[in-house]
Formats: sequence, structure tokens, C-alpha cells
Amino acid sequence: MSDRTTAGLKDELVMLASVRDRLRGSEGEDFRIPTTAVDRVLDELNSLERPPRDLT
Repeated sequence: MSDRTTAGLKDELVMLASVRDRLRGSEGEDFRIPTTAVDRVLDELNSLERPPRDLT
């Protein structure tokens, strides 16, 4: 796993939301955007925010 922080991932989400808003503004509200990148960022964010499980 990379050396990302929760703050860094939240910054990426803000950037992705901004890009989505700009694309929808220029292409129309019905414009669909693949969510693969957003899914990866959210998965990584969730893994950082979750406390480690005790496997014992």
C-alpha cells in the first residue's frame, strides 16, 4: 500500500468532485462518469479510517 494519508485522500475526493462538476457543467447533467477512480480512493480512505481488526 502506498504512503497516503487520510487528509491526502480527502483532498483527492475534493478534486474529483470538482472535475465531475466541471464535466457535468460542460456536458450536461446526464453525463455519466466512470467511478473506478473514485471507488479506489474511497476504498483506500476507508481502509485508513478503520481501526485494524484483532485477528487473535
